[in-house]
Amino acid sequence: MSGNNVLYGAGMLECGMVVDFAQLLLDSDIINMVTYFLQGVEVSDETLCVDEVREKGCNSNFLASPVTMKYLRTQSRPQFFGRMNRSAWIDAGRPDPYDAAKEKVKDILVNHQPTPLSESVSAELRRFVAEVEKEWGVEPSNPGFDPATLVQ
Repeated sequence: MSGNNVLYGAGMLECGMVVDFAQLLLDSDIINMVTYFLQGVEVSDETLCVDEVREKGCNSNFLASPVTMKYLRTQSRPQFFGRMNRSAWIDAGRPDPYDAAKEKVKDILVNHQPTPLSESVSAELRRFVAEVEKEWGVEPSNPGFDPATLVQ
């Protein structure tokens, strides 16, 4: 790949004017899969099951072998994109990744308990916002706003 190490636009729609939280989760899933892919695949006698192939022959089924099971668990495991074949997907009711992501967003918004910001971080955010507002000539729209309240 090109060696890019900055990803921009996750969750953004309408040229970045809108953020869709479900799309953010889907994009995050894709980014995780690409990141996994870019790490490469280990190729060794063990990962190729050389000993098993020698022992059982090349016409054997290795899908259930302990080595296959061991390395299968290390593969990219997306949260929202199913890895089932079409008939299994149809039998499962044709689950839509976007619908699954929307449900996860609802769960996060209702149940996630973030760690409160420290007073020093909160003060630094207030200072930064005030500095940028002054620099840009923007009247503070919410001068009493405390960023720490966002995560309580």
